[in-house]
Amino acid sequence: MHSASTRVRLSVLVTCAFVIRLAFCAGTTGLGQSLGEHYREYIVSGQRLLEHGTLTSPFITSDSTTTPSALLPPVYAGLVAAVYRLLGTETVRATLALQVLNAIATSMTVLFVFLITRRVGGAAAAWTAALLAAINPLLFGFTTYIWDTSVFCFGAVFGVWLAVRLSARPVSWPGWLGFGLYLGALALLNPALTMAYPLLVLWPLSKIHGWRLRLMLAPVGMAACGWLVAIMPWTVRNYVQFGELIYIRSGLTHELWLGVCPEAETNPAEMFRRQFPLQNREAQARITSIGEQAYIKECSRHAKSAISADPSRFARLIALRAVDYWTGTVLSHRHPGDSGWPRSPTRVAVMLFLQAEGLVIAVCLLARRTISPDLRWLLAIVLLFSLVYCVTHVQLRFRAPTEPIMAVLAVLSITEMVGAWRARRVLSADTSGVDNDHSA
Repeated sequence: MHSASTRVRLSVLVTCAFVIRLAFCAGTTGLGQSLGEHYREYIVSGQRLLEHGTLTSPFITSDSTTTPSALLPPVYAGLVAAVYRLLGTETVRATLALQVLNAIATSMTVLFVFLITRRVGGAAAAWTAALLAAINPLLFGFTTYIWDTSVFCFGAVFGVWLAVRLSARPVSWPGWLGFGLYLGALALLNPALTMAYPLLVLWPLSKIHGWRLRLMLAPVGMAACGWLVAIMPWTVRNYVQFGELIYIRSGLTHELWLGVCPEAETNPAEMFRRQFPLQNREAQARITSIGEQAYIKECSRHAKSAISADPSRFARLIALRAVDYWTGTVLSHRHPGDSGWPRSPTRVAVMLFLQAEGLVIAVCLLARRTISPDLRWLLAIVLLFSLVYCVTHVQLRFRAPTEPIMAVLAVLSITEMVGAWRARRVLSADTSGVDNDHSA
């Protein structure tokens, strides 16, 4: 239970985070103003969902298209459609409402960062981590986007909090079934965290039962059933429409092609201008002619050919994208003679924040002989999450959903290192005292 003063201070911190996010929106695009021609996929999908009752391809610009699409997950598109129904399609009021929802979502991450860190590392660490989440530029830098990034930030940290909470309670089938349902719903918002789902399920069980597999089977089965129940309607819809099993969305191989295409080593803008259907007329004509699914399969063939033709290039791009993901650089997209470091002052500031955060975690973990199970678990979650982007292609916003967890990691790493250092000092003092007694 939290004291009244703690609840008041938390409320103030969350409110300040919300104000920061709204001020950022007002100072960039302006409250209620969209990003123009950029990031319109969910805007288009929401409009067409209202008009046609199904998600159609946002890559096909013709308003008359009614062909179903599996390119985007349904939850955020449904949210956009609901707001447009209530407040008008792409009106200032509707855009403002979606920006406010984004701001609320990333502001609430502050609360759950506090709760996770307090349970694992104590009150002082919790306040520090919550403050980091409140001022983290990646946690308010995308509130202007009509995109799932901000809501997914909240969804990811809420899932981690649920796992931490389950780890401190006796196993019950409603709790684990509900957890599975939540993970399925989160995948319908954005499936990128799915690779870490086994960790989210197995880690709390290991804290309850140890690694006794016999005792884990029932709760794992219940979580898996909940997950399947949540994703089943969308999976069935995709199978009926496309005749194949698709896990939530079908665009993975298109993303892979963007990461290995000939322009993959120039710069992101050039890559999108040459290969992205919404920015290239030839690609737009091609996808309109053959359809979305055929275009995705064509991208898959191109990607496999590029990888098999030069595996060393693919490995090098993966390594550079890993550096980009964790440091905020653009080393994997360089003009000839360009250093690959960002030139925008805002981008440089974000890069320095990310690098400082990562450096703190790395130094603290490397300085210790052992790492606590809690830290290993959180670190494994963010590492698994990053893999899909290192293999395909990376943008700064892809890092945002793990930033609340990174705040927890950074503070807990420092807390554990300082605690170990103090313990060694106490042990050294005690040993010195015993030696002096013997000498006397």
